[in-house]
Amino acid sequence: MARPYVEKTGLLTLPNESGVYFLYQDGNVLVYIGKAKSLKVRVPQHDKEKKFSRVYYEPVHYSRLRELEKSYLAMYLQEHGQLPFYNKQS
Repeated sequence: MARPYVEKTGLLTLPNESGVYFLYQDGNVLVYIGKAKSLKVRVPQHDKEKKFSRVYYEPVHYSRLRELEKSYLAMYLQEHGQLPFYNKQS
């Protein structure tokens, strides 16, 4: 099943629920994996600090956010040998 996504211009249409999100730049380059109690509130906060063009997201119960984010980061690291660009900065 494909993850829902929105273009950067549509960030305010994100659902007001918890989830894991993936920021992509043009060219289908994943630059950040994050988690949020509210996708609608958290994701737009990245607008000025991170360069991205669209957001894919996966709604998930709040209790599983940290576990799922860590799992996605570990899979990315195993596959690519490094973390997404903005995840390395923190």
